[in-house]
Amino acid sequence: MRNSWVNWGRNQRCAPEQLARPNTHDEVAKLVCLGVAKRKKVRAVGAGHSFSPLCPTEGIMIDLSNFNSITKVDPQKLQVTVGAGIRLSDLNKKLESLGLALPNLGDIDCQSLAGAISTGTHGTGLNYHSISQAVIGLKIITGDGGTLECSASQNQELFEVARVSLGSLGIIVEITLQCVLAFHLRAIEQTTHIENVLDLFTDAIRTSDHTEFFWFPHTKVGTLKVNSKSEDPPSYRNPYKAFLSDEVIANGGFDLINKYAKFFPNRAQKVLEKQISHERKISYVAPSYKVFCSKRRVRFIEMEYAVPLNYLLEAFQKVREATNKLGRPITFPIEVRVLGADEIPLSPAYGRESGYIAVHVYRDTPIDPYFQLVENIMKTYDGRPHWGKMHTRTSEDLSSLYPEWNKFQLALERLDPDGHFSTPYLDRVLRD
Repeated sequence: MRNSWVNWGRNQRCAPEQLARPNTHDEVAKLVCLGVAKRKKVRAVGAGHSFSPLCPTEGIMIDLSNFNSITKVDPQKLQVTVGAGIRLSDLNKKLESLGLALPNLGDIDCQSLAGAISTGTHGTGLNYHSISQAVIGLKIITGDGGTLECSASQNQELFEVARVSLGSLGIIVEITLQCVLAFHLRAIEQTTHIENVLDLFTDAIRTSDHTEFFWFPHTKVGTLKVNSKSEDPPSYRNPYKAFLSDEVIANGGFDLINKYAKFFPNRAQKVLEKQISHERKISYVAPSYKVFCSKRRVRFIEMEYAVPLNYLLEAFQKVREATNKLGRPITFPIEVRVLGADEIPLSPAYGRESGYIAVHVYRDTPIDPYFQLVENIMKTYDGRPHWGKMHTRTSEDLSSLYPEWNKFQLALERLDPDGHFSTPYLDRVLRD
């Protein structure tokens, strides 16, 4: 019986010749050597939360889900070493038990750690960076079955590029993280007129730790989320109201609206508008990871671009205008976040403070012309696509967007000159 694999968004599938779940680094090395000997592509897979075709292969797929524990803790330096396949949701709980946390997270936690860092997965905050920035050491199984250890003091030139590498340099099996002491966040969420949201957002990104907003297409409604560090004890939301808001409305109800929209798009849009039309504001304090991450049970497909921060709101307004003229109701909100500049060569935030604009559609619905329209706008603002989300870019035009592109190419040529870890997608964005 043929093996099969499908991602979370249900838009990427494959039937690998072998789907392996190794338990040790040696077993990973043997699988890599087997693939090289048989001239089969070898790809690692985590939670399958990338929407781009990063993982699909007809060769050997290595599921790293058994690499899910913390193997070393340095309590003085606040550093931990963990298996690359650990889910962020599990990692966050384990770190909490140690009195630690990651400094910044995205808005979901179902990804594997290796997948998150390899694609530059991020949260929001101009004084913060992607999860990749917290990486201070990596252990990688290379194409010859050997083990490469890299950090700022060991194989530094490879470490610089490997933190965001799309899985193209080898199989990451172990990751060392620089953590911070566990902390609380005060969350303030406000739903109001989108113009009010934009005014508040402009100030909040400079005065608060973590700020983002959502705009509901075809409406004048937005939601601003401002999260700031707090010394206050947890003040959790009313459990009934939280369940009603997060599970019944944001997940169950939203899923029904999207299913309804497949057949009656205009009626579904009116239902959605009524649901979000009331202004509201909530505030609570909780451990950081419980504020950063939300449950997202409604499956979708996503595209996200990073633009220079000074272009962010201009680019958003262009997307807003184009979406309203699309001639097709879009039921998913558009998400806008910010991030500080970093020095990781293939990070979308490399060398510049960045604003991120993400667009979504319900699973099993067409992404175009919506995504293509938004992508064309992003191109005019030197937009860099999120590696794990949908886009149509190629190495020919991406290379000019990354000042240290050649540094990554040298590492790729050194570690995988024959493309053993490549896929058609990686060939398109990194090699062709």
